Amino acid sequence: MNTLKKYFTLIQERPEMFINKGDKGEIKIITDENRIRAEQKKIRATFKKEGKPTSWIDIGVLAEDEWFYILRDMVEFPDGRVGGYTRWINRKSEEGGGFNSVLICIQSDKILMIRKFRHEERNWSWEFPRGFGEPGLSAEKNARVELYEEIGVSNAKLTCLTKVKEGKGGTAVFLVEIPNGQKITLETQEGIAKYRWVKMANLEQIVKKGQLSDWFSLWAYTLYEIM
Repeated sequence: MNTLKKYFTLIQERPEMFINKGDKGEIKIITDENRIRAEQKKIRATFKKEGKPTSWIDIGVLAEDEWFYILRDMVEFPDGRVGGYTRWINRKSEEGGGFNSVLICIQSDKILMIRKFRHEERNWSWEFPRGFGEPGLSAEKNARVELYEEIGVSNAKLTCLTKVKEGKGGTAVFLVEIPNGQKITLETQEGIAKYRWVKMANLEQIVKKGQLSDWFSLWAYTLYEIM
């Protein structure tokens, strides 16, 4: 099944992923097959003339696995321009109702940071524990699973700071109060190398210096600051 055929199958199965609300300034997804092919033909001719790969305007399901779809839609921008626009969709949240977790772990006056290798960036990142959610579990149960898998903690107090919907699931940020003396045991299979406890008074400077660059962690930090 080619990328475009998969795409139209997905439109039939998951129409909510292709909704156009008609609002002013909206980027409209073009779902008419004839128009997609006509616009694609014109753009391919332009790319070829400019020496660019014509595959850059391949429309459809570019890749998929159990976690994500990567789509390139043909869209119409608010100024009338037409072109391809790529997006990735978290299947666990959209289809199964899984809740991703971001965990801001505290112990007395300290916050836990882990050093994790991020494959998408091919680099290490100091951040807060976080992970994808599994369908069928509540946001808190997913958070507890992630907490145990990444740092080996099962007896912490969890408080939900926010929950953002995404399809049937979403992402939740939790404040995790870890008992004093609790041992941290790192999961190593997903590239977690070490951890450190940072005093809350020092975390602001870490953020200002750009040393906390993970956007999910920055989101959790902001929520914690305005509690």
